[in-house]
Amino acid sequence: MIDAVADQGAAARAKADLAASGVAVVTDVLSPERLAAVRAAVQLAIDNDRASGRQVSGYSFDPDDHNIRLWDLILRDRIFRDLAEHPLALDLVAHCLGDDFALSNFTGNITRPGGGRMYMHADQGFLPAPWPPYPMSVNVGWAIDDFTFENGGTIYVPGTHDRTEGPRPEGGYPDERAVECRAGSFFVMDGRVWHQTGANVSQNIERTGLFAYYVRPFIVPQRPWARIIPPEMEAEFTPSLWRRLGLADLPILTLRSSSAQTG
Repeated sequence: MIDAVADQGAAARAKADLAASGVAVVTDVLSPERLAAVRAAVQLAIDNDRASGRQVSGYSFDPDDHNIRLWDLILRDRIFRDLAEHPLALDLVAHCLGDDFALSNFTGNITRPGGGRMYMHADQGFLPAPWPPYPMSVNVGWAIDDFTFENGGTIYVPGTHDRTEGPRPEGGYPDERAVECRAGSFFVMDGRVWHQTGANVSQNIERTGLFAYYVRPFIVPQRPWARIIPPEMEAEFTPSLWRRLGLADLPILTLRSSSAQTG
């Protein structure tokens, strides 16, 4: 079940904010009960990754080994798949990318005290400059904890969605600001916006963010969904999610592949 957004003006306000700054925050989307369930699913994913020996920290794009990274969340729990298909979030993605778009990745980023800033970047930095005057990607960040400047709320440079190139990796722009919002909110970020994971300068507060990354349909997804979705999970995916993964006919292909290998 998807939580309803009581404020019918949320979409209109978010679209106006996206046009103005490239970032829009929609507050209080998840109920306390659903938020608790998401937190439990995140902790289970962390525990499972650690138990299996999967890398959870110390990635090359992070400045240190404080932060925790989670991958392929749509394979972990139905609650993450529900977030990836949240109606209001998808309406805002479609506003930016058009109705035909794909889910490229869905990850978790948990900043822990002492964690430094990630390098400054734009999510469509894979494109050579100059960029066209419209985004190729959109990131929807789910705030599972409060996002603040102190606990590593995403740092961004407002208005950079109007730029045609990416930033300096070292950042340090005078108009940087942090995404700050209550737990249970989400924010939408145009793929051209310059941003980075903030430094967690708090004493003892972790900040969990889940990031659903959507792209235009002709862009190759970051994750090879056709190879990593276990066949036994196929029945758990909705038809609309199959379409967002660009794999509406994957169950048939899987059966054909299995038959070919055993025949």
